[in-house]
Amino acid sequence: MNMIRSLLVSASLPRPLQDRAHNPINGGDAESFAMAKLVLACRGEGQWSSREEDSSKIDLIFSCEHPWYPGERLFVLTQVKSGSTYGEVTEKGFRLKENAKKAARRTSHGICVVWVDRDANRTWWAYVHPDVSSGPQEYGLYHEVSPATVYDLARCMSVRRQGATGAKGIIVRRRTSSLTARRKRVRDIYRGFKRVKSPILGEVELTRTGWRHMLRGGRLKENKAASLDLIPHLGRLLLRWPSSQAITASQHFQRNGYWYRRCEHLLKYNNLTVSDASTETSGNQVAYIRLIEEVRYPDDWESKVMRSQLVERRVVLKSAYFKPE
Repeated sequence: MNMIRSLLVSASLPRPLQDRAHNPINGGDAESFAMAKLVLACRGEGQWSSREEDSSKIDLIFSCEHPWYPGERLFVLTQVKSGSTYGEVTEKGFRLKENAKKAARRTSHGICVVWVDRDANRTWWAYVHPDVSSGPQEYGLYHEVSPATVYDLARCMSVRRQGATGAKGIIVRRRTSSLTARRKRVRDIYRGFKRVKSPILGEVELTRTGWRHMLRGGRLKENKAASLDLIPHLGRLLLRWPSSQAITASQHFQRNGYWYRRCEHLLKYNNLTVSDASTETSGNQVAYIRLIEEVRYPDDWESKVMRSQLVERRVVLKSAYFKPE
């Protein structure tokens, strides 16, 4: 009788109070569900936290092979949250609420928060850096856990190594000859690059896609000239850490049994020096490099034994140019 009364009272409670009432059970189920999804999506390994780690609010430690540094691994300190107290699904992705952000913020390292949507059995991730605000934040559809998540984690967790950041020390010569005269020479340089490994996005391909976009007919002449001037320096720039980077657009769609996830990345490199014939330098400029990342994976990836062989990813250059800071 007491059990029936308890169930009736619980059913009459508002949703957030129900979440708290069932948290010991729901929390454990959510952690198991999140662990299984992460391990399967990223082809990794996981372990539950120790007593000391649990007291630091770390629920599980997940590791996987680094996607573009062979022989190296990503170790992801993870918090698992579930229920409407910590997050909610939105039209464009999901919102991580203030309670979850505050619980995840650290002073010396980042935390990956995995939020489990209990109603739809979907999992979402957000990497919380020490310097982010503790307010609620919205994330796009690409933040749902999938075989593409390993590339996102590698990007978010990338640690600056020794070496230059931005474009300081790189001097671009502003040419005055005709675009037609320069086009063939610069195109030969462009073809010679083929692939360059970026520290935050891995291997970048310099293909006809980027060349055609930068030299398309409707583009302004001065913008074409800026691209032609910058292209010979792409090999050095892409090897460096950008001054800042952001995802400016994303698409997520299904086709012929596969999910396709397409993101456009904008990398900014500050302190670029541009010189021309009239002046020794024309002041500090900013180099802008736009890249397109596309990941393809089976729509039933959770039930395919050999699904890791069916995951494909490419990052290609879309455009490169510079303008005043």
